Amino acid sequence: MPRNPEIGNIQIYPNRPLKEKDKNGYVLKFYCPLHQKRIRKNCGTRDRREARRIMRECRERLLNGRYIESGGVITEELEIQTRAPTPSVMQGSAEQVSDMRWQDCFEHYYEHCKTRMRSKSLETAMGRIQIASRIFENYRKKQKLPENANIEEYTTLTALEYLQDRLLAGEEGVYDYRALTTVNTMVGSVMAFVRYCHRHGWISQIPPVTKLSVDEVMKGRPITGDEFEQMLEVTPEVVGKNSAESWRYVLQIIWESAFRIGDVMNFSWDDERKIHPVWPQRKDLHPTLIIPSSQKNGKTQEIPMLPGLQKILDQIPQSERHGWVVNPQSMEYQIKADSKWFRPTNTDLQELAKEYNNSAIARACRVSETTVRKWLSRAKIKRMDEFNRHQGEIDSKSIAKLRKRAEIQSSRQAQRKEQRLTAKRVSRIISMIGEQARIVVQQPDEEAGRRLKYASAHDLRRGCAHRLINAGVSAETLKIILRHKDFATTEKFYGATKAAQAAAGEVHEKLAGDSSKQDSEDGISQFSAEELKKLRSLLNSI
Repeated sequence: MPRNPEIGNIQIYPNRPLKEKDKNGYVLKFYCPLHQKRIRKNCGTRDRREARRIMRECRERLLNGRYIESGGVITEELEIQTRAPTPSVMQGSAEQVSDMRWQDCFEHYYEHCKTRMRSKSLETAMGRIQIASRIFENYRKKQKLPENANIEEYTTLTALEYLQDRLLAGEEGVYDYRALTTVNTMVGSVMAFVRYCHRHGWISQIPPVTKLSVDEVMKGRPITGDEFEQMLEVTPEVVGKNSAESWRYVLQIIWESAFRIGDVMNFSWDDERKIHPVWPQRKDLHPTLIIPSSQKNGKTQEIPMLPGLQKILDQIPQSERHGWVVNPQSMEYQIKADSKWFRPTNTDLQELAKEYNNSAIARACRVSETTVRKWLSRAKIKRMDEFNRHQGEIDSKSIAKLRKRAEIQSSRQAQRKEQRLTAKRVSRIISMIGEQARIVVQQPDEEAGRRLKYASAHDLRRGCAHRLINAGVSAETLKIILRHKDFATTEKFYGATKAAQAAAGEVHEKLAGDSSKQDSEDGISQFSAEELKKLRSLLNSI
């Protein structure tokens, strides 16, 4: 029987003076009666004496009930900070501490990150903060609160917990709800922005926002060989017969290389600035792949080329080994002439942005607000005023004129441009292939924040990792192939654990070997010492 958890049994980690590598400072580990499991709480200090004082205070609060009454606050000081009245638009306070507005702080933060983050990471982080700003603004309008809120009023504990709830509910997203891990990462980006504002003195404190508890972090699962064959089979139904071969080639490359979708679209035959193969001159060496520092971990690496990938590349004639290794063709589809939606010309879009918000433009053009934001971004149209300030509805006559000008422009640009597909577009089409093949990699669970998910490009990568670990490839080698810092990442996010049958086969093989060895030893031990002496004499005389 498992023993009952002991309330007040707290451990401090690490139980020694901190080293330079201990970035998080001291942490308390204890059983939380609110969550009914062991949790970690950061002490918020690198001073060992102070951390031990906080540990003693936390133990006392657990035993006298103050911990539960305060909702899980470990010290009285933090409880006072949480309760203290702060100037918050969410609480309706009119007092203002800082003159800095959200948009001003955001622009400062963007300039700060622009030279310190890679372009893709920068785009992702800024996008998450902008989603948060739209959620806060929607709340302000709903509650009919005053405009021009300062940064302090958007960064209270109440505001950030409201943001968590709305993100979970799927606000400003594609689906009805978000996964818990997705919400944690989005709030994490916002909290990085909050900490930056605190360092500059624009806000008085950093609210103690609690992460959502997550049991399963892997969004999907490794797909099997049979499921991969199903994806190859249904590919023509999704992309068309003429384009099917190029898409099957993409699927096979990912399946045999464990590439990310960004990697496979950055795979070149002869450009040393991209991912490229290295063919050895000596026969006793194996081909490898050079991964440039533009990859996710920011390091230049040389990794082994898997035999399956080598076999695919060997089939390509030497005369064709130039440019991109994969270049999937566009999907074949018919353009409907009676489409209800339309895209305004760039000139009209710029004028509309001056007078109307994204919601009004989206209703007029019969598209989503996300689509309007993409149009504005691609046309490099930026409003000079604060976000979502413009109001009003576009009248039907103006809409008719906008549609007519849009149709005239589209008729001149009817010929499709031959441009290489983006990694995002390729990823979506592979997900469509997985859905067409009806390969479910995650069952829906609204309570856990999981939606129905079909096989994607990343599940092909997981499938390759799963095959390798079950073929006997060591954890160290698999970590190198997948380019992870730690094998724990490989195991947690890619399901790189031995299947039950593979593990059972290994156990039986080991036990069978031990059994035969024992039998041979038992066979020898059946002879006495005298009999063994006579047997040796007989063998020597032959």
